[in-house]
Amino acid sequence: MASPLLVTKLHIPSLRSPLVQRDRLWDKLNQGLTSRLILISAAAGFGKSTVLSEWAHQTQVPVSWLSLDEQDNDPRRFWKYIVAALQQNIPEIGEATLAMLQASESVTFEALLTPLINELAELKTELILVLDDYHLITNAAIHQTVTFFLEHLPTQIHLAIATRVDPPLPLARWRVRSQLKELRAEDLRFTDAEAATFLHQFMPLPLTESQIATLQTQTEGWIAGLQLAMLSLRDNPDIDVFIKSFGGDKRYILDYLVEEVLQRQSPPLQLFLLRTSILEQMCGSLCEAVLGEEAVNGIETLEELERQNLFVIALDGNRTWYRYHHLFAESLRHILHRIEPDCVGKYHDRAAQWYAQQGYIADAIQQAISAKAFEYAAALIEQEIQTKENPRIDAIFLRIILQKLPNELTNSRPWLLVAQAWAAFTSSQFVDAIAVIQTLERLLNQGIDATENSDRLWGLVVALKGMQARQQGNTAESVAFMEKALELLPSDNSWLRSLILLNLGVTYFVADNYESAKQLLPEISAIGKVRGTADPAIAGLYLQAQFLALRGQLDSATSLCQQGLELATERRWLATYAGVLVEVALADLFREQNQLEVAAQHLTQSIERAIQNQQPGLMMGYITLARVRLSQGDFQAAWTTIHAAERCQPWLWPTMLSVGACKARLYLAEGNLDSAIAWAEKSNLSVESELHYSATEQYPRCSELDYLTYARVLLAYGKQHSSPSHLQDALHLLKRLSKFAQTGGRTIRVMETLLLQALVFQAQGDKAQSLNLLTQALNIPRQGNYIRLFLDEGNPMKELLQRAVSQNIHSHEVNRLLAVFGSVEQKKSAAISALIEPLTERELEVLHYLATGMSNQAIADQLFVSLAAVKWHARNIYGKLEVSNRTQAVAKARELGVLS
Repeated sequence: MASPLLVTKLHIPSLRSPLVQRDRLWDKLNQGLTSRLILISAAAGFGKSTVLSEWAHQTQVPVSWLSLDEQDNDPRRFWKYIVAALQQNIPEIGEATLAMLQASESVTFEALLTPLINELAELKTELILVLDDYHLITNAAIHQTVTFFLEHLPTQIHLAIATRVDPPLPLARWRVRSQLKELRAEDLRFTDAEAATFLHQFMPLPLTESQIATLQTQTEGWIAGLQLAMLSLRDNPDIDVFIKSFGGDKRYILDYLVEEVLQRQSPPLQLFLLRTSILEQMCGSLCEAVLGEEAVNGIETLEELERQNLFVIALDGNRTWYRYHHLFAESLRHILHRIEPDCVGKYHDRAAQWYAQQGYIADAIQQAISAKAFEYAAALIEQEIQTKENPRIDAIFLRIILQKLPNELTNSRPWLLVAQAWAAFTSSQFVDAIAVIQTLERLLNQGIDATENSDRLWGLVVALKGMQARQQGNTAESVAFMEKALELLPSDNSWLRSLILLNLGVTYFVADNYESAKQLLPEISAIGKVRGTADPAIAGLYLQAQFLALRGQLDSATSLCQQGLELATERRWLATYAGVLVEVALADLFREQNQLEVAAQHLTQSIERAIQNQQPGLMMGYITLARVRLSQGDFQAAWTTIHAAERCQPWLWPTMLSVGACKARLYLAEGNLDSAIAWAEKSNLSVESELHYSATEQYPRCSELDYLTYARVLLAYGKQHSSPSHLQDALHLLKRLSKFAQTGGRTIRVMETLLLQALVFQAQGDKAQSLNLLTQALNIPRQGNYIRLFLDEGNPMKELLQRAVSQNIHSHEVNRLLAVFGSVEQKKSAAISALIEPLTERELEVLHYLATGMSNQAIADQLFVSLAAVKWHARNIYGKLEVSNRTQAVAKARELGVLS
């Protein structure tokens, strides 16, 4: 007697309410209706069944559903259920096939399926057949029948398979023939917006945007991971602490992954998963090295893990390197530490040895420290620091990794101290660097390293002391130290020597010693290119550009920065310290030429790289971007950016406005004179103070640019309060600054002081003298379009230029500048009329928030409206601006001058 069929296996799972709308997935599934097979293949917990059931409920095409289980590995039972599923929509179908399945004599599967396929071919309407949990089918005979069925399936019938493991069907053949539509883990993962919606719907207490982002990052969009996180959160009184520590060792996550994934694997595969979980990334031979004598074929095993969707992610197109899903890896490591606590260090040590043999020194050091093999890690670091070639570890990595070594080790080994000091200086940790230098000096005085390395070590000590002197403002002493260091070090053009040459060049730059620098900087850049060292190669060009821009050669400066950026792009150095710096510098040069959108694009890219790689030039990027946003009239974006700069590591650089000075200029632009005056008083600036080209530790607020800002504050106060004394103070200070810049050959700074003096005389009513000073400024030889120098002074400068035109003073250049003033005003006045329909006040408000990068939900929270309302306003904005997304809308609004 045949067993009765379980009807519940044929029911489409009911929908949970509310749902996360995933239109993007339904669109892909609908596209699959032109293919022979729709395959949804991903690991446990990625929502395969949910997506299919949601699609089944909303599609207009009839759906026949079958939920498979392990008992369905009997071919007769399997096809009985297939026919029963089809009969849910077509009651009369499959009778001949059922008769053969119930007969005692055996028939071939071709004979069995031919009548069913013929009946399906006669259907006039489309039909979708869903096979859920297909990974439970392991019988090869069934896979053969399914292949035959699919190969002959009529075009109006569509098969959708949900599985944790890619089935042994001819997928490659169907893929090439465009007969296969695939949805995999990368498609099924929740997007940030979907994760936020999901958590808002199902959490009893609302989570902040930051908390949601943390959970989304840690789960990598894994839906079950978010569900399990919510279960854990319900049992935890401190949500914020829990989320920050959330990982694969949490009870629900661990139980799920052990029961649903690990225990279902064979013992050898379980062993492979557990022991290789110590690796951040892995390839076949590395896995074999970690497993040692119990190794299996690493390449084949990794390929099998990928086929089985066992939370493994390919990192390259060649399928050589892989990593585990973060939560899965954490769970495996937690189990490994529990069952093999005494062996974990051995596995890390094997990995360290493999990485070192392959030349992956940073990874080798990381693994050695994880193995607590500190002596071996120290030896690897020392080896890299002493090499003549480029070290395969960078300063940021060094700073982090050296903190993990025991203090007694680092404080007793000179080359580790050298590494520590260089890393600290490069990361702007000057106090730490000086303390390390003092420790190193004491060791050398005690004769700790009385070998042939002594001269090299002393040379490096002297070089580091030179960097210290420069930071403290003692540039003459710094130059002497650097030159002495070069005498002590062998002239072998090693990477250390090239870096000392570079630091000598930086010292010349900070001292504004152009004559010495212009001979050295091209040599530094050439050595860096030959040796393949990013900082000397690019910074040599960058520093030359900075010198030239201040000396009236804007076009040449721009060309050098472009060469630096091209070199960084070509050699993949964009994320290095010098790569970030040169792109910021190029953006600032574009800002001066009034190419504001180009400047903003470069700054956005460089800031992102600086954040990702913890580069110390981040503050410079933010300040420059704030100036660009101010030039665009977007005060809100300028303030957002300058506040980001305030959170950065302090950074002193001669050509860069300090954060305080930049804020003061923003205050002046907004008409907030009181705040600008408060900055000047806090900075202890006075018209008679000693002038300095660049800021130092002793004089952090006394750079040339700070005083130029102070002169603007005095001018603004004198005009607003009709104060002759303040105008006279401004004039006195500007004359001092002009002479100071002239002595250094900084002709553009001279020009700036003359323009500001002209504005002072204009405020005093002396039109003749203001025109005389404008003429002197315009007579200064220069190459390139110095435009913002004029535009940033606003309407007073425009009025002065208009009077110059009436007097035929530099008519061609003045008319060109006035045309730029006019084009800016025209953009603002024509902004609304250029639109299909003017933006409402609320739409303008939403547009400003869109420009800050806030999420739609965050904007809704800020405006106390619903998320749907924000989306509705955004759609209206896009329509009126004739764009299709947020990025285009912000760019178009800035182009039109709407954002102000």
